[in-house]
Amino acid sequence: MVDLVLAILHHMLVFGLVAMLAIERALLRGDTIDAVRLARLDAGFGATAGLVVAVGLCRVIWGGKGWAFYLENPFFWAKMGSFLALGLLSIAPTLLFLKWRKAAAGEAAFSPPAPELRRARTWLGLEALLLIPLLASAAAMARWPF
Repeated sequence: MVDLVLAILHHMLVFGLVAMLAIERALLRGDTIDAVRLARLDAGFGATAGLVVAVGLCRVIWGGKGWAFYLENPFFWAKMGSFLALGLLSIAPTLLFLKWRKAAAGEAAFSPPAPELRRARTWLGLEALLLIPLLASAAAMARWPF
């Protein structure tokens, strides 16, 4: 039963990450950028990513498959690598969002510089692309060995 609860929680958190990433991308497409809302959402993204790791670790320790399954599973390590890369890619837009929030606090009509906006869109697009190998690795991991 613990394994099922952890699996459900882990999946809900991952879907939450995907939703937050999609919302961040949508907020960057508008004519005006709400820097405060974007920074707040990004903080939620980071907190949720931390919970994904924590619940995932609980699954490895207390889940039904046991640590040996994960240790020997190449798709588990591919999934971890994808998640790490996604986390590293998220640093650059996070720093921009924090910078924009600070600037917006001092200027009511703040609008991010066009090059920074393009850069943030690019970073978030790369994050979204990394979801493909992450999710593919998760599916393969669960079915390993084939």
